[in-house]
Amino acid sequence: MEPNTGPESGPNPHPVSVVQLICRAYGLTDASEITVEHIHRYVTEHRLADQRTHQLRDRLRPNIPRQRASGDAA
Repeated sequence: MEPNTGPESGPNPHPVSVVQLICRAYGLTDASEITVEHIHRYVTEHRLADQRTHQLRDRLRPNIPRQRASGDAA
């Protein structure tokens, strides 16, 4: 039998759905408690977190000057 090498082979072999993530984020017991407001809030919070991550990544990225080609003027 071949070893499991797919994306689900990490420490948690079962994928987590967005519904499960929303339930965990807001302390809901199951999907029947999710409202449209929960979904909008979850999407907005994650979109803002992604924006902050990109801003931090851009700010912390080292500025490495490109190497000059042999024909470039100094």
